[in-house]
Amino acid sequence: MNRAGLIAQANQMLNNNILNPQQIRWMDKPAGDPSGLAYLKPLDSLVVKQTLSLTELMVGIPGSAKYGIFNNKNEQVYYAFEESDLCQRAYCPQTRRFDLHIVDSANQELIRLRREFKCCSGCCWFACCGGCSQEIMVESPPGTVIGSVTQECSCWRIHYTLKDERDNPVLKIVGPGCMCDGPYACCCENKFTVYGTDGATEVGAIYKKYAGFIAESMTSSDTFTLQMPVDLSVRMKAVALGALFLIDFSHFVENRRR
Repeated sequence: MNRAGLIAQANQMLNNNILNPQQIRWMDKPAGDPSGLAYLKPLDSLVVKQTLSLTELMVGIPGSAKYGIFNNKNEQVYYAFEESDLCQRAYCPQTRRFDLHIVDSANQELIRLRREFKCCSGCCWFACCGGCSQEIMVESPPGTVIGSVTQECSCWRIHYTLKDERDNPVLKIVGPGCMCDGPYACCCENKFTVYGTDGATEVGAIYKKYAGFIAESMTSSDTFTLQMPVDLSVRMKAVALGALFLIDFSHFVENRRR
């Protein structure tokens, strides 16, 4: 890569405006619906950008993860921040327990994601054991469960089932045959395909975006895209967003702390 390209990547990495309210355009809440999930109703895609952790970049201490969640007009929809234990972030990064608080522009918590500590993570075979199967609970408003995401036992690719509040399967996610991450993964498509109720019709996808050589080498800041049907219920859209975060924590955290 030429010098100009590296400089552009460095500027993009450092000019992170997610936490600067003066440089952010927030999405207007759709009229007529007071619920916190109303923002999701007109959307068929979301972009999730993790903020740059200067503490991790400078001294290597893993900080709590923070994310900006945007629509396809680059308007911020939500802001998410992690609450977890420092020791688990440092020594059990992929399996750590956390609460992820998702708030709006008024700092009102609208969605909460809860994940319990697991003994192991990553391999699809591990999901056959309850102590290793990854799971995340989705609440909106906080305290009211609206769905969950559970890793299923499989022989090769990663499989997740997205369930509603009654524990009924609604969507399925199947991961790629090979996941890759890091500064040299520019040609790798990390696509997690979302299938409908029949388990065969593709209705969406979750992609991990390559952030550039410098960002992938030096930081833990990842970017994901979620594509979903616009007519999907807002509750299941929130559950799909929870699946995106579960995929990030379960499969890409360890790689980015090389």
